[in-house]
Amino acid sequence: MSKVIPGLSTPPHLLPDDGRDGVTHRVEGQGFKVCRIDASQFQTGRDASLAVGRELDFPSYYRGGWDGFFDLLTAEFQEKPRRVIVGLLNSDVLADRDLRLFVNTTWQLQNATETIESEGGGDWQLEFLYWGAWRPVGD
Repeated sequence: MSKVIPGLSTPPHLLPDDGRDGVTHRVEGQGFKVCRIDASQFQTGRDASLAVGRELDFPSYYRGGWDGFFDLLTAEFQEKPRRVIVGLLNSDVLADRDLRLFVNTTWQLQNATETIESEGGGDWQLEFLYWGAWRPVGD
């Protein structure tokens, strides 16, 4: 990912809102589909997994939950390999409101990225970007 987005930090990729359009344009030019989810709406892990699953075109019978998410994840990507970036908008709002949920969600989604990386070929890539008005460390 750092080849596509210069200066990108190690995961989780916390990015400022003001650069979103430029980054989106750059990654779309590299063949990624970009999806967007308002992370500030997450109240539970089930909400987060369901929202991400919808953006990844999971079947309509998927009702959320991380176990089911991972069961469907590789099946969906094997069926139709693709390169996807999911941008979680307002991630800072979620982190400020419920740090535990934010940390758990980022951990689960990093596992999803690693799962696709280890089980897929070159045509598979799944990345998550966390957009927000992040405060500098120490403020």
